[in-house]
Amino acid sequence: MTNTIELPMRREQSLLNFICVMVAAGFFVLIIYNLFAAGSVISTDGLFYTVVPLVLALPFLAVPAQEFLARRHAQKSLGAEAEPKAVGRAAVPGSISARTVPALKDAKGRAMPPDVNRMVAEMRRAKGSEQ
Repeated sequence: MTNTIELPMRREQSLLNFICVMVAAGFFVLIIYNLFAAGSVISTDGLFYTVVPLVLALPFLAVPAQEFLARRHAQKSLGAEAEPKAVGRAAVPGSISARTVPALKDAKGRAMPPDVNRMVAEMRRAKGSEQ
C-alpha cells in the first residue's frame, strides 16, 4: 500500500536523480569537448579542464548510485529474510560443531543478526544448566 507522503517523496527523488544525471552528463560533455578541442591534453590546462569536471561529475553521480545500491540491498535483504536458516557458531577446524538454533526474528519479523542468535543460544544454554 502506497502512503500519501511516500508518493511525492518518490517524485522528488526521481527529479533529483534526473537533475544529478543531467549535470554529470554536462560535465562529461565538457570533458569530451576538451579532449577534441584542446591541442594538447597532457598540458597544465588540458589536465585541469579534464580532471576538474571529472571530480565535479562524480559527486553528482553518487546521489543516483546511492539510491540504486540501497534498492539493490533492500531486494537482497528481502530475499534473505524469505528463507530463515538455522544459525550456529562458525566452524573452526578441529572443533566440535555447536548445536544450531532456529533464526530469531524481531518484532517486525526481520531476521536477527547471527551474533545476537549466538548470544541468545548461550544464555539459554547457561539458564538450562543452572536449573
